[in-house]
Amino acid sequence: MRNVHEETLSELREIAEKGTDHLRKRTRYYTPVSPTKDYQPHEIKAIREKNQYSQSFFGEFLGVSLKTVQAWEAGTNKPTGTARRIFQVLEQDPNALDKYLLA
Repeated sequence: MRNVHEETLSELREIAEKGTDHLRKRTRYYTPVSPTKDYQPHEIKAIREKNQYSQSFFGEFLGVSLKTVQAWEAGTNKPTGTARRIFQVLEQDPNALDKYLLA
């Protein structure tokens, strides 16, 4: 089985020689991703506290302000899909952030 690099090089050579009309369409396969759940304020706080992260550090890591983290935990605002996905990862593997920071 050829790897992606070899296949790409082969296709580039074909393009250089013959143009693009003859190339076959590629079928791409994707692994389905489960939807994220809507986290309640107490769940967000529990995830953060379980990992012993301050609100300030948690916000910095997530790329949001301290006020945003406080608003999530107060129930004033709801986190976006990206933040919810990170909560899901941290909920399943509490050491995930530490692993990322130490890498």
